Amino acid sequence: MAAIARVRASLRVFGDALEPDEVSALLGHEPTRCHRKGEKCGPHRGSIEPTGAWILDSRMPERAEVEDHVESILGLLTSDTDEWASLTDRFSASVLCSLFLDQYNEGFELSPRLCKALASRGLVIAFDLYSGDPDA
Repeated sequence: MAAIARVRASLRVFGDALEPDEVSALLGHEPTRCHRKGEKCGPHRGSIEPTGAWILDSRMPERAEVEDHVESILGLLTSDTDEWASLTDRFSASVLCSLFLDQYNEGFELSPRLCKALASRGLVIAFDLYSGDPDA
């Protein structure tokens, strides 16, 4: 099994009552990008954000392994499970990994250690797969 060609990952927190500064204080880090519900967005600011968002992107190179991306994000944030429970009780929180494949049969694994770290924080992990194969 070949390694995934390119990987991007981010922690995403969503909620109608989300206040980005509160999430930053709780997690101990500033987001890559954020907004509150109802803020204007889009071209010419003609749309309205349907919900609040706090997003922290991995800074790892795209060629790094999935696990390295996720660990790099978690390593920036609090490991206090009470803080995470406070967050995940009020908001939707997940890690999104976007995987860009160049060929057939690229793959990855997640260690039990990382799965435990995600579970202890109450985080879902999601995967978006993008095939580079036009016949796929």
